Amino acid sequence: MIRLGRVLGALGIAVTMACQPASAQPTGEISLMNWLGGADAAVIKQVIAGFEAKYPDLTIKQVPVTTSGDQRGGIRTALLGGQKVDLIINAWPAFRKELADAGMLRDVSSVWTEKNWDSLLSPTWRELSTTDGAVYGVPYIFGYRSGIWHEPQDLTRIGLTAFPADWNGFTATFEPLRKAGFAEPVALPGKIYGHSEWFESLLLRVGGPEVINELASHKIKWTDERLVKALQFYSEMMAKGCCADIQTIYASHWDDAADRLFVDRSANYLLIGMWINARARSQYHLEPGKDYALGKFPAFGLGHDDDSLVDSKEVLATNLGANAEGADLFLDYLINGEGAGIIAKAGFTVPTSAVDISAYDPVAASSVGYVKAGKVHFVLGDMLPGQLVDEYRVALQKFIANPVEAQIMPTLEQIEAVAAQSY
Repeated sequence: MIRLGRVLGALGIAVTMACQPASAQPTGEISLMNWLGGADAAVIKQVIAGFEAKYPDLTIKQVPVTTSGDQRGGIRTALLGGQKVDLIINAWPAFRKELADAGMLRDVSSVWTEKNWDSLLSPTWRELSTTDGAVYGVPYIFGYRSGIWHEPQDLTRIGLTAFPADWNGFTATFEPLRKAGFAEPVALPGKIYGHSEWFESLLLRVGGPEVINELASHKIKWTDERLVKALQFYSEMMAKGCCADIQTIYASHWDDAADRLFVDRSANYLLIGMWINARARSQYHLEPGKDYALGKFPAFGLGHDDDSLVDSKEVLATNLGANAEGADLFLDYLINGEGAGIIAKAGFTVPTSAVDISAYDPVAASSVGYVKAGKVHFVLGDMLPGQLVDEYRVALQKFIANPVEAQIMPTLEQIEAVAAQSY
């Protein structure tokens, strides 16, 4: 993996603060680097339209980034190629640090104070948005990542009236669901990162947010007994017939798995982010809370059953563009009532208090309730350095092909060997 900070000097790319005279109202063009697709891209387009209608002297130019898999590679390539933008959409705390270390980001701590964003974003969100004491942007979407998508009618068919509350109850549904005609109770997307979702939520239930935070900063080793325990539960799930054959798993990204759940009706459960909500509404034309629901990740009774993993999309301010004032105005619009309201109406959950929970559909509202019930942490994959996250996902891919007890420690040792060289 190429790190931006290591090559900027060699390429002769100067990173300086854009200078723009102060004005009562910024004008001109704001450039936004956007790698999103699908419903995420559609809602950004709607937000931009609302912003430009409110501020007719400002326009936003989207600078697309297209690449397969992890989008960080495409962003690096664009920036190292000399692309200059005012704002960057980001979803990875580790990548935010990489950009900050390269000197490409602009600290908006003073803007945060000036525009009183603390009145809209809780101290927790400011903390999660902070890198080495500086704040470089604002979160505009968050997603509950410890929830399991399902269709309630499937549970009714096997005699259940609610989503299973604990792990034993959850895994006990696999056999009756197969007998009811479903080919794979759990749609497991193992092509890129979907298979790691299960490990991370299992680890959360075993050790809480603390173990994830310690692991992300390499304060503990990957061979820690809590990681062993999480993989033992993963092995148990696979042994009880959760999933399709390994070829199907390897060939599946999250959208393929969602199609098997909601279109083909060959699967029952999917653990993936909240972007499924917008997809289910707009693409599958399903009614949230009736046709589909979001179950809380099963309990283990180890003291962490109300804790949640989340992801967040944020917009970062850079030193590269020419319209810092306009960029700050767009950040403000994102987390105030108008911009955030557009996002919530599209089925996404937002971190700002400018949107009341009553504005959400039943599924989104349930996810907000789950998050408020306990401690919160970012998903592990978003916290890891690029080379390490790749090794972590590949090692787990190999593990699920042969998920036996004897493979647990070799899998963790393989990841630890890379982790030891990554910090």
